[in-house]
Amino acid sequence: MRLPTNLRAGIIALVTVITVGAAGFVVLTEIDFGNAVYLTIIVITTLGLGEPVIAIEGATKIWLVVVLISGMGAALYTVTAIMEYGFEIVIGSDYRRRNKMSKDIKRVTDHVIVCGFGRVGSSAASTLRRGGVTVLIVERDPEAVAQATSEGYLVVAGDATRDEILNEARIDHARSVVACVASSSDNLVITLSAKALCTDINVYALASDKEYEKKLVLAGADAVVTPEMVGGQRIAALAGQSGIVEFVETVVRDSATEFRIKRLVVEPDSPAVGRSLADLNLRREGGAMVIGISRNGQPVQMNPDPHSPLTENSVLFSIGTVEELDHLADLIGAR
Repeated sequence: MRLPTNLRAGIIALVTVITVGAAGFVVLTEIDFGNAVYLTIIVITTLGLGEPVIAIEGATKIWLVVVLISGMGAALYTVTAIMEYGFEIVIGSDYRRRNKMSKDIKRVTDHVIVCGFGRVGSSAASTLRRGGVTVLIVERDPEAVAQATSEGYLVVAGDATRDEILNEARIDHARSVVACVASSSDNLVITLSAKALCTDINVYALASDKEYEKKLVLAGADAVVTPEMVGGQRIAALAGQSGIVEFVETVVRDSATEFRIKRLVVEPDSPAVGRSLADLNLRREGGAMVIGISRNGQPVQMNPDPHSPLTENSVLFSIGTVEELDHLADLIGAR
C-alpha cells in the first residue's frame, strides 16, 4: 500500500533531521555516530539527557537548540500525518462510500423504491436487480441498512412512512414503490404518502390479511399481495399441475435462465401506433414474443389478436432475452 505524500514527507524530514543532527554533533564534539544519533533522538523527544553524553557548551548548545526546534517540528508533522492516515483507513473509506452513495441517490431516476429490507423486501430487490432494474432501499433498521449496503444497493436510512424520507429517495423520479415493511399499517401509510407525493406512481403493497388488502386498495395501491393467499395458490397449483408451475417459475424467477417477461408501454409518438402485431412482425424483427396486451386500461388480453391495431399507451407484455426485450422496446418506441 502506497503511503500518503504528507506521511512520506514527514518520515523523510524526520530521518533527515536525525541524520544531519547526528552529523553535526559528531563534528562539534567528536563523539561516534551511534552516540550522536542517540543524542539527537533524546533531544528531539525531549526525554532529557540523564547523564550527559557530551559536554554541552558554545556552538554545541546552539546546534542542540537547532536540532530540538527542527526535530520537534518534523516529529509533530509526522505524528499528525500518521493520525490522518489511521483515520483514513478506519473511517475514510466508509465516509467515501457514503458520500458516493449520496451523490448516486441524488442522480438516480427510473428506479424502484423498496420500502423494507426484510425477507420479502430483499427477495423483491434481488429479483428486480436481476431484471436490470435500479433498486433503492428505504430501511430504518441499522442491521438491515448495513446488509443492503453491503449487497451494493442504494440505501436511504429512515422511516418510509415519512414524506421527507420518500422525497430523499427521489420518489418524483421513481418508476414505482414497493411497500413491504413488516407492519401492514405502515404499508398503508406508505401507500397514502406515495400517492399524495406523486399521484401517477405505481405502488405495490404487502398486506397481512384480507382486511388490510381492502384498505390498501382504497388507499390507492395498484396491486396488493397477501403472502398467505399467494402461498395457498402456489401449493394448489403444484398439487394440480406441478410441471406447468415448474416451467413458469423457471422462466420468471430462475436467475440462471436467460428469459424474462417485461411490461412495455407504447408511447403516443411511437411508430407502432395504429399498426397491428402482424404488420410490425415483432417476433421476426425483435426476437421477443408479445404474450398479452392491455388497451385503454382494460384487462390484459392473453394471446392477443395479431391483426388488432395498437393504440397509444397500450401495454404489451413480452417474453424473451434481456437483449431481445430491449430491442423490442426500441422498435416500438416503448418505455
